[in-house]
Amino acid sequence: MKALPAPEPIAVASAGTSLAALLWPAPAEAPGVVVVHGHLSRKENHADFAEACAAAGMAALAIDLRGHGGSAGAPDAGMLDDVLAGLATLRGRGHTRLGLRGSSLGGFLALNAAARDRAVRAVVAICPAPAAGLARRLGASWPLSLPLEAAVTAAGRVARGYWHAAGDEQVPWASTAALARVTPEPTRVRILPGGGHRTLQHDPAVLLETLAFLRGHLRA
Repeated sequence: MKALPAPEPIAVASAGTSLAALLWPAPAEAPGVVVVHGHLSRKENHADFAEACAAAGMAALAIDLRGHGGSAGAPDAGMLDDVLAGLATLRGRGHTRLGLRGSSLGGFLALNAAARDRAVRAVVAICPAPAAGLARRLGASWPLSLPLEAAVTAAGRVARGYWHAAGDEQVPWASTAALARVTPEPTRVRILPGGGHRTLQHDPAVLLETLAFLRGHLRA
């Protein structure tokens, strides 16, 4: 297998905040995927999925949300702007078929961003944090203004895939099952036995399933 080139470190401008990011480039006609980490994580922790996207011929952009990793700012409501800025960065490089993959906080942000950017065709949310639980964990009220139910029922133009571990100790799997029930087609939901809040992010089988989901819905 041919080795992939190293990702390109880039800066992404987001609502006055400079974000650190890693870009795995692809030709402009290829799809592009923004990879969004969870609370207290960083872009490097999700390089395995970004590399898999690149190996599949898609551009991948892994960002550090504000207040995380190498990015400036505080981890506040502007993190949604960060995800939108990542999408705009890929669009600016000619990628018109866009997808998102987010974990926990990243899943919450990805689902909300997909409702706002009409170029997004597919989203994978892994153990997405619901607004109320996220507000408690962050000690902030802003997530309550972005309920996931409103985001996913806004339109059926986006394919949404949900993966959740039944043994998740932070976000109950039932919240994702309930979210999937109000999500219009096309959708996919997988509640997997055992595991924990962070196990599915790097599970090889889940990586392949989620990559296939994105590829399938981002085809021309």
